[in-house]
Amino acid sequence: MRTQDAIDRLSLIHDQLARAEVYPGFRPPAVALVGVFGLLAAAVQPDASAVGFVTYWLAVAAGGAALGFASAARSYAREEDELARRRTRRVMAQFLPALFAGTAVTLGVWRAGPEFTYLLPGLWALLFGLGVIAARPHLPAAVWAVGVGYVIAGAALLLTADPTAEPSGWAVGGVFGIGHLATAVALQAGRRDDDE
Repeated sequence: MRTQDAIDRLSLIHDQLARAEVYPGFRPPAVALVGVFGLLAAAVQPDASAVGFVTYWLAVAAGGAALGFASAARSYAREEDELARRRTRRVMAQFLPALFAGTAVTLGVWRAGPEFTYLLPGLWALLFGLGVIAARPHLPAAVWAVGVGYVIAGAALLLTADPTAEPSGWAVGGVFGIGHLATAVALQAGRRDDDE
């Protein structure tokens, strides 16, 4: 067997191992903190125009992403070996397209006109849920149910959206807050199962 063939086979084995292992980068306390942050943001959302609503929730999403991804980024930079980094890149590659789609949808709805802002809470939840489901192979099994919950909540928000009403902060912060708290519980339960 040639050296390059052996290296290629080792790389294949590493890929298979990375697919089979649960990704530890999302820490339950950080995810729970993002959930609390979302609920607090919903509670204090100022009355605002469509522009204010979108701006406020994009700022909240940026803050939540910074909180949620900070520990994963720190682990990637300081603690992970090459195999763990490969797994991190795979999880992000599965999840980030949903965030990119959410950004594109936000810009598309905004270009269509601020009168369509009422659709965004449902679309955001739906796309985020699809991202969670896409990353599910590397997360504890219960996270799949959380992803489905986001999709159901997003669909319900879309189907019941009232174009004449101001968008509710609870439609965003409530869904994402509860979703992140449920994700934190699922991640913690998955870690407990791994320890046993």
